[in-house]
Amino acid sequence: MESEFRDDRACFVCGEKNPIGLKLRLRTDAERGESSVEVTFRDDFQGWAKVVHGGLLATVLDEAMIYAAGAAGRMCVTGEITVRFIKPAATGVPYLLKGRFLEDKGRVVLAESELLGADGNQVARASGKLFKIPGEPPRP
Repeated sequence: MESEFRDDRACFVCGEKNPIGLKLRLRTDAERGESSVEVTFRDDFQGWAKVVHGGLLATVLDEAMIYAAGAAGRMCVTGEITVRFIKPAATGVPYLLKGRFLEDKGRVVLAESELLGADGNQVARASGKLFKIPGEPPRP
């Protein structure tokens, strides 16, 4: 594994060069340290029939936190993530994914994210401790 991090645009969540990825285009707000995007999960991302696999929910929640930290000017990788699944997410249904930068604690950044249904209620949420790394934050 390389010791430096670089973006080759093949990220499973946001990379336009990943043929099987989600290709999410997260919007960022630098002033607020936030990220957001609408996401609809395909049927091939299910665990149980028509239910999005929990690992995929954790993946997009993680990405929202990384983008929120990037919006606040910090390039990071995840050191720890805690996910709370509130109710099942259905495939083929649009959700709003949101991330928020919370605090810079030196080497570690705190962030959180949530996945909201059309009714505005949380489907899942995460909190994370992110490690700062050298470089430019991800491009929206």
